Parts: sequence; structure tokens; C-alpha cells
Amino acid sequence: MKQTLLENLQKLYDEKKYQTVIDRLLEIEPELWGYDLTCLFARALNEIGEYEDAEGYLLKVAQEGRKDYMWHVRIGYTYFLQKKYKNSIEMFRKALKLQPNNQEILLFLTLAEGAQKKENIHEYLNGLITTLKKIGDDAEKMNVIQDVKQIIERLPKNESILNSHTLLRNLKDDSMTFPINENLLEDWEGSRNCFATNRIIVEGEKIGFMYRDIPKEGRDDSGWRFIAGDESSEYMADEQNFGLYDLNLLCNYDPAIIPFLYAEYGKAYYRDEQGIFREVDSENS
Repeated sequence: MKQTLLENLQKLYDEKKYQTVIDRLLEIEPELWGYDLTCLFARALNEIGEYEDAEGYLLKVAQEGRKDYMWHVRIGYTYFLQKKYKNSIEMFRKALKLQPNNQEILLFLTLAEGAQKKENIHEYLNGLITTLKKIGDDAEKMNVIQDVKQIIERLPKNESILNSHTLLRNLKDDSMTFPINENLLEDWEGSRNCFATNRIIVEGEKIGFMYRDIPKEGRDDSGWRFIAGDESSEYMADEQNFGLYDLNLLCNYDPAIIPFLYAEYGKAYYRDEQGIFREVDSENS
């Protein structure tokens, strides 16, 4: 029964229905989940930005995961997303000892080491190429090196433009593009992470509605949410239709949002028929 549940939930996870995975598992007492379901729950939490909670659940199964290289990768990734780079590097190195020359682990280790040194993203990836060259020249590794080079060619040149979330999303989905010309948030302080729907990111629609939510305490989140404005409730209920991005990416998509980004939490704006953003009147909305 547990194996069937795991397979069904893994399918939902692969379909990017992360909240559904979380909701289904919360119908069961966590003490009954076991190792694999707990790890899947933590992965789903990571995907919706609940990094601290994901870390907590992974640590609950640390004893079972001590010989599983994927547990070390998952906790290392969770640390990375929280900018706990020292812990992240330690976990990725332990994973590499359990699974030598694994290219995914090498990628994450290189990203974590580069982030700790405050290198830019191009240097992260060039560092990965250097690492891969040191461990061999077989065809598979050369293909990975070529893939990394192609990623670098698609990235914007300005070292201040991207953050790790946007890069990692690109590494998972090579259909994503980077229509970024410059860093438009040079004076921005705090998190640049935000959520946007595929109507904007994938289909190229203008932002029609934007609001600033209050982020959960400890969450790496600017609070900004962007939608085209024509998304249905069914569309918004599907986790596949939105994702976590660098706020600067949205600024390059639609620079008209920039004057409003410093607004207080709870503020919302819509684009009128003339294409001008207007503040939503909370008393009449």
C-alpha cells in the first residue's frame, strides 16, 4: 500500500503538482510516512519555497539517510536554497563520497562553493566545466560539459542579473529563456524571489495584476506575485502554471512594474485599459 502511494505521489510530483503531494500526505499521520514519503514531502516543500520546513522533515530521517547519497543531496540543496552554503557544501561533499563523479552532485557542489565565494553565476558554471574536465574525458562527461557551455551562452552577461533560483530552474527546464538586458534593481535590498504565472514567463503576456503578500517568517521571498489577469481559478490551482523567479527577470519582462516594487506589503496594482498601473482600492475591492 505504501509503495503504491509513493508511486502515485511521485507521479504527481513529476507533474509539478507539489501542493497536491503535500495535501495528500498531510491526510496521513507523519509518523506513518516512513523514509521515502518523508523525503518526497520535503522535496515538495522545497518546490513551493518552504525551505525551513523541508529541512526539518529531512533531519527527522537523517539516521535512515546517512548512507543514502540522495538524502545528502536533498538536504544540501535545501541548505543551498537557504543560503547556508557551508552546510550545503558539507552535504554535497558527503554525497560525492557515496556516489563518486556524479555529475548532478558536482553541479550543486560547484554552485554552493561559488555562492560561498560570492562568485557570479557564469563563474559557477565555468568552475563546473573545470571540475568535469579533471575527472575524465569520456563521451558522457564531454556531453555534460557541452550542455553547461550552452547554458552559459544563453545566460545574460551581467553578473548581477540572475539569482540561484532562476539558474536552477533553467538547469531543470532548457526551454526557459532569459530576456534580460540589465540589472534593473541595483538599489534593491532583501530577497529578489517572486512568483509569476506561465502566462507571463512562458507565453509572454504582459503583467495585468501584481500584489505584495507578506512572506512567511524566515522565507527567502520578496512577497511579490505577478499574474496576467486572465488566469482562471482552475489555472491558479495547478502548481505547474506558476514558479519562483528572480524579481529582476520580471522587471526586464515588464519595466512598468519597477516604480511600484517598493510598496508596502499588502499593496496591489492592476493595469488599466491604457496600460497604466493603478492601485487597487482595498476598501472597495
